[in-house]
Amino acid sequence: MIDETSSKKDDVIKDTGDASVANQTAEHEAVEIAENVAVTSPDTDDSASAETQLEELNEALLRSQADLQNSRRRAERDIENAHKYAVEKFVKDLLAVIDSMDRALELATTTDGFDVAMLEGTQMTHKLLLDTISKHGVEPIDPVGEAFDPQQHQAMSMVESADQEPNTVMAVMQKGYKLEGRVIRAAMVVVAKTKAK
Repeated sequence: MIDETSSKKDDVIKDTGDASVANQTAEHEAVEIAENVAVTSPDTDDSASAETQLEELNEALLRSQADLQNSRRRAERDIENAHKYAVEKFVKDLLAVIDSMDRALELATTTDGFDVAMLEGTQMTHKLLLDTISKHGVEPIDPVGEAFDPQQHQAMSMVESADQEPNTVMAVMQKGYKLEGRVIRAAMVVVAKTKAK
């Protein structure tokens, strides 16, 4: 019994000793923190450099947020363009078929004795083809009588004309086409120029 009470006393003394060491350590840390706070008072150069660093970090954060937002917008625009112009290669390949049908219709209307039923069938097929491509954002460029626009027209020749204004499209040798407002083939045109005196 004596041994049990003495061991309990030793444990109490040991716990008390540990607590006093812990208190001393806490007091020592509190003194260090107080000294650090006193050293970094608002009147010193360290706080000014800290404020400068904070401003630089804020500016860097704003720049990175702006870059991220610009990247998102660019990606959205790229995706939108990919959807809009996905059929561009197919449409370019299809333009040769449309040109052949245009020539066939011109020939059929200028040839005497051409089968009327065949002409009507070809006209209906041509109209169906043009309606189909227009549903997908393709529109023809047929600028007869309009002012020459180098963004949409390709001048094949210039002809003197007293009837037409200078730089006016007199004739279209080959129609051009746009896909969703973007020129995929410029119209080949003959442009009027002033008559030489």
